[in-house]
Amino acid sequence: MRYLSDGEHRRRFLAAVRATGLSLEELWLRYFGLGGDAGKIEIDAYLSGLAPLSSLQHDLLAHAINERLDEIAPPRAPYAEELVRPTEPTPSEAGDDVDAGGGQDSEPGAGSSDASGE
Repeated sequence: MRYLSDGEHRRRFLAAVRATGLSLEELWLRYFGLGGDAGKIEIDAYLSGLAPLSSLQHDLLAHAINERLDEIAPPRAPYAEELVRPTEPTPSEAGDDVDAGGGQDSEPGAGSSDASGE
C-alpha cells in the first residue's frame, strides 16, 4: 500500500483530478464502475495524502481520471497522414444534380440521354 507521495507525481495527479471538474462523488462512481473497491472516504483520504491505496487501486483511480480527461479534451488537429482522401469523387464533387424534391417521379433509367439525343 502506498500513500500519494509529495512531489511531482502528487502535483501532477492532483492537477489531473482538478482538470476533470468532477466532484469527489462523481470521481468515485467512475472509479467504482471500473472495479475499484475503495470507499469514497478512502479515496478522499488518499487524495489528501492521509491514507494509502494499493498500486492497483491507484491505477484504477488514475484510469477514471484519464477517461474523463479524454472525454473533455479539445479536438486535436489531424496530421496529413490521418486525413482520409476519397478514392472516387462524391456526387457533389462530380457535379451531379440532386432533385430538390428528394426523389424521381419516373422509372429508373428514364430521363438519361445517350449520345444520339434520343
